[in-house]
Amino acid sequence: MTLGERIKQLRKQNGLTQVDLANQLDVTKGTVSTWETNSRKPNFETLEQICEMFRVSMDYLMGRSDDATPLMISGDELESLALSSVEEDLTEYALKYARLDQYGRDAVESIIRAEYSRCRAEDTLTEPTSYSVSVHINLQK
Repeated sequence: MTLGERIKQLRKQNGLTQVDLANQLDVTKGTVSTWETNSRKPNFETLEQICEMFRVSMDYLMGRSDDATPLMISGDELESLALSSVEEDLTEYALKYARLDQYGRDAVESIIRAEYSRCRAEDTLTEPTSYSVSVHINLQK
């Protein structure tokens, strides 16, 4: 069963409409719809919320297990899972960025600069020592 099918199943089992679930997760009905049709996936924090809301394990929600029993995960394990998700997202973004033309790259860089400035002004930047990044790009022919 796919993630989208599982979300839909859990939503219906709990008597919720897409609007009800969207309201509880502070997203739009359209966002829930894209999850249920597997067009998009929720971010890690939202996946955690869904697991807590329906009292199921992440493996069950993701369709990797038919055992819905939630696992007890330590804070370190949870942080590791979150970082893994961030790493996957950044890899995907880097690959998409590499395929953009110069106009697209300029637009992305402009948004990053603006958001960095906003976060710096609001003092919401993560400490630079919080992350270590290594990028390796292979041009495949």
